[in-house]
Amino acid sequence: MSRKRTVYKTELKTKLVLEAIRGEKTINEIASEHNILPKNLQNWKTKFLENAELAMEPSRAVKEYKEEVLELKLKIDKYAKVVGKITVERDWAVEKLQSLDLSNKQEIVEVQAQNISLSKQCQLLKISRSAFYYTSVVNEKKEAIKEHIQKVYEEVPIYGERKVHQQLLEDGFSVSLNTVSAYRRELGLRAVLAVRPVSTTMADDQHPKHSYKLRDLDINKANQV
Repeated sequence: MSRKRTVYKTELKTKLVLEAIRGEKTINEIASEHNILPKNLQNWKTKFLENAELAMEPSRAVKEYKEEVLELKLKIDKYAKVVGKITVERDWAVEKLQSLDLSNKQEIVEVQAQNISLSKQCQLLKISRSAFYYTSVVNEKKEAIKEHIQKVYEEVPIYGERKVHQQLLEDGFSVSLNTVSAYRRELGLRAVLAVRPVSTTMADDQHPKHSYKLRDLDINKANQV
């Protein structure tokens, strides 16, 4: 069992050091009277003498203390700016990561990472542990239909959803009109309308241009014009 360390008050230590400095008694005698180790008293005396200048010139101690406080404050302000910058950059990166889809987030997570746990990675990416282990099932029939819709669009872009649906039925696909419409929206496909350009009157530079003589004319009887 370890012995509890004795704590001496500052007043007692100062009193004993001053007594030792007066030299009326030896350090061993003073230590024996107060049941302390001579080594402790010697250390107190040494420390007292090393800081004696502060007692004679307290303003100097205050100045040094203020300079030290100011230096620490400047360091704290500098570190605060660095931490603030890092925090902003971290928040930006986390926001970008959270905007990714599930498959990309799953690829980012490192199962064997040493510096950050799997739970913390999922928390930063805002995905659950179950979502991380989830493997999506590909609907092969749906993908085949969408691929054929894309093919029809590339061959005949003017086809609307009804004609595309009819083409799919002819090609052996069993699918409803609503499904074809939904798949076309997912693919971002819209029929390209074959619109004939508007025919307008084009001026001929070789023909003379006449002014409009009926402007401001009050027409109020038959055969006037």
